[in-house]
Amino acid sequence: MAVVSPDYFVSRIIGTVGDDGYIKSRESSLLEFKESFNLGSMDEYAKTMAAFANNRGGISGIIIFGVKDNPRIPIGIRKEKFDNIKQEKVTGYLIEHFSPEIEWDIGITEVDGRHFGYISVLESHNKPIICKKNNGDLKSGEIYYRYRGQSRKIEFSELRKIIDEIRENEKKLWMKHIEKIAQIGPKNIAFIDLLRGNIETQKLDGNKFIIDKNLLNDLKEKVKFVEEGKFSEKEGLPTLKLIGEVQASDSVIIPNLDLNKDYPYIQKQLAEELGIRPYDVQLLIWKYGLKNDKKYSISVETSQSAKVYKYTKYAYEFLKEVLENNIDNKSFLKQLSKEYQDSKKYRNNI
Repeated sequence: MAVVSPDYFVSRIIGTVGDDGYIKSRESSLLEFKESFNLGSMDEYAKTMAAFANNRGGISGIIIFGVKDNPRIPIGIRKEKFDNIKQEKVTGYLIEHFSPEIEWDIGITEVDGRHFGYISVLESHNKPIICKKNNGDLKSGEIYYRYRGQSRKIEFSELRKIIDEIRENEKKLWMKHIEKIAQIGPKNIAFIDLLRGNIETQKLDGNKFIIDKNLLNDLKEKVKFVEEGKFSEKEGLPTLKLIGEVQASDSVIIPNLDLNKDYPYIQKQLAEELGIRPYDVQLLIWKYGLKNDKKYSISVETSQSAKVYKYTKYAYEFLKEVLENNIDNKSFLKQLSKEYQDSKKYRNNI
C-alpha cells in the first residue's frame, strides 16, 4: 500500500501554525499529540497504536511527541533522549499485549530548529488487532479503534465494517485467482500448498518443474524441498515433497497479453481519470517506479527510435490511493516536482 512519508506528514502538521503560535491541526482519527515520551505510559501509547492499526488508510495513524496540550504549542523534544528509545522493548511490549502484530515505525523530524519524535502505525492487513493481556489501560479481549481525537473500545458499527471488509477482501482474492486461472488456462496451472507441502497439477513435462531462478531463490528461503521418502532437515520449516527434480531457468513463460485490454491507459488518460496534470502523473510514476514493474506498465515501440508506456488498472488504482491518502495533494505534488528536478540536476552533473 502506498503511504505518505511520516517525516513529510509531521513537518506539514508542525509547520502549520496560526498567528498565536498554536498548531492549527487538532487531534483526529489519524493524529495524536504528546508532550514527551515515557516508557511508563506504554500502555496508553500501545492502546492508541492498536486503535490506529484497526483504522484504515495507508499510514493509519501517527503519534507526534513534542507538542504541549491545550493549547497545542510545538515545543519539541530532546533528540538524544528520543534516539535512545529501545525499539526492541516497544516491539516486545506490543507482541506481549496484542495479536496479530502491529506494524509501526519511529523517527525524528526537525522543524524550524526543533526536533519532534513520532510513532507511525500502518493499517493492519490482519484486522482486528486484539488485546490479549491486562495492563493499565489495556484490557484482555478488547478491540480498540481510533475515533476522532480518542482511542477506545470499538463500537458495533465499526466492528461490522471490519468483518465486512475481511469478507470483501477474501472475495476479491478469490476473483483475482480465478482471473489468473482464466488468463493462463486451467490446464497450465499448478497449485502449491505450503500448509501440507503438496504441488498439484494436471500437466507435468517428464516430472520436471522449470522455475524462474529469482523465484526459486526466493522459495529456497521460505520452504525446503525434500526428496520423496526423506524428512525435512529443519524442524518447523514448510516442506514441499519433490518427485522428480526442480530446475532453475532464466526465462519466464508469460501468457499472451492484450495491450489494449490489460494496459488500457497512457499517461494522458491516467491524468484525466485522476483529475490531475499529465506532468503530475509523470512525477508519481517516477516517484514510485511504476515503469519498472510489469504489474503497472509495459513499453510499446511506436517506431525504431520511439516508445510509449501503457499502464494497467492496477497503476490507476495505486495512484488514486496515493492521492487519496494525502492531506494536501497540491503541496505533495509540488514537493515531488522539486525532488524530481533535483534528481535530474544530480544525474546531469554525474
